[in-house]
Amino acid sequence: MPDIQPLLELAVSDRDITLLKNACVKLDTMIKSCREELDQRLQEKEMKMEELKQIEEARKEIQFKFDLQDQLIGKLETQVPNIRNQKEYVASKKQLEEARKGRGQSEEMLLEMDIKMEELNTILENLAKVITDLESSYHDVADPLIENKEENQTKISEISTNHSDLVDSLPKPIKRFYDKCILNHMHQPICFILEKCCSGCNMMVQPQLVNELMANPSSYKTCPHCSRVLVYQPPVEEESGAA
Repeated sequence: MPDIQPLLELAVSDRDITLLKNACVKLDTMIKSCREELDQRLQEKEMKMEELKQIEEARKEIQFKFDLQDQLIGKLETQVPNIRNQKEYVASKKQLEEARKGRGQSEEMLLEMDIKMEELNTILENLAKVITDLESSYHDVADPLIENKEENQTKISEISTNHSDLVDSLPKPIKRFYDKCILNHMHQPICFILEKCCSGCNMMVQPQLVNELMANPSSYKTCPHCSRVLVYQPPVEEESGAA
């Protein structure tokens, strides 16, 4: 009669690891959901900061141009009244007018940029407050989820510690089958009969197969649907208290 214990232990190990991994995936989804609005606001903040940076860089160029025009205007305002040559006077006066016009345009652009920068700074200040509140709310909800996930990952690590030994203890034919399933990415190659179904593919199996396993728990069968190895784990009877 084959020793069914290694199969049972490995089935329990794989089942528990699968359940814990699925729980971690669900927790990740919940954690991500908690962060959605916060991430949106952080992205909005990043975009506004980038926009502010671009305006600041553009403003420096306009300011530099404005300062050059202002210097030129100051120089021309001093020189033009003293020019005696009519042709040179007309040319210099025209240059002064163009410089004043250019300075006026630069001044308008600087004013528009200052207004836009003020608006962006106000938006960023409001975003900072919203983000602070969202971060607080996120941690209130997500921290317990993250802690739960870390606990699950610790349990997975603990269960996985002797996993290789369990696989090595399998009967050789089943070990070959198990290794092949893992290479083909089939999870839980050894499964339990659970409510007359294969716990791997969740398909109902023939009543005769279930009865044979229940009648002989030291045996194993093959699932007709997914080809996994099926074992039966008798329910643990609770000890009754003393009368």
